[in-house]
Parts: sequence; structure tokens; C-alpha cells
Amino acid sequence: MRENTFDIPAYKFFVMKIIDGRSSHDINYYKFLIENNFAHNVVLIPFENVDGLEVKEVKKLVGTKEIVIVGGMYYNAANDIIHCDDKEGISSMNICNFNVIYFDKKFLNRNYNKSIDKICEKYMEKKYEKSNSYSKRMYRCFFERYQDGSYEETKKRIKRLEIGK
Repeated sequence: MRENTFDIPAYKFFVMKIIDGRSSHDINYYKFLIENNFAHNVVLIPFENVDGLEVKEVKKLVGTKEIVIVGGMYYNAANDIIHCDDKEGISSMNICNFNVIYFDKKFLNRNYNKSIDKICEKYMEKKYEKSNSYSKRMYRCFFERYQDGSYEETKKRIKRLEIGK
């Protein structure tokens, strides 16, 4: 691993969209699809493609009432939007050790004009201290890559989170 960084290249973040004609799904359905290797029409949009967009823009892009962020380790995946469907399977990608963040309709309506990266940041900060070591590593990666821009700034953030201030 590179020294002096929390940014782990194998960790990738996506917005997940289920393509089945419905505009809403519960978190259990998303988890089911993930645990079953995306056994349905699913589009994974790299977080880089939505970073900085407001919630209203991301909702319009994915056409759903909820927004689901999936983070995990992957290899052998394209660097663009990944489309998975029943006919083609998921042979182009292998994702493991998932973290799923599900933002429901009510939460999104209250945060309609906030940027997607900021609501993810707040969620991860809130969950950080009670998370397992894998999730903490993933959150640190997200903080450095999408929020702080440097190892030093993320290190300060983690210190603040760990002492609870």
C-alpha cells in the first residue's frame, strides 16, 4: 500500500440504480441484489460521475425516490457506468465487502439542495466510531478522495472523530 494515504485504489463507490420500471425499492431489495451478485437489471454509476451534484440532480439522474450508495472492493471493472442484466450476468466485475448507504425519500426531501458527497460525508462521520475496521478504512478512503483531498486533512478529521469532538 502507498504510504501516507487513506485512498485505497481498490475501494470504489457507486450510485446503484435498479432498472425494473419501479421508482422505489426498500433497502432489503438492494441488499438482496448485491448479495446475489446483481441478479437483476442494475446500473452502477461511479461516484466520480455524481460527486458534487445536489440530491435533486442525482434523483433526476437515477429516476428513483431513494438513493443508494454502494462501496466495495472491486477488480476487473470498466471505468464508466457499469450495466448488469440478467442476460449478460456480471462477468465484467467482481465486488466484495460491501458497504451500502440507503437514503430514503423522507431524508432526501429534507436534504434536496445539499450535495450528495456532503450527505455521504455526514452519514459516514456519524457512523464512524461504531463501525468495524473495514468500514472505517472505507470511510477514510472516501473522506480523503472526495472531501479532504489530502492525507493530512483526513488524519485531522479522524482524530476529531475518534475523540468525539
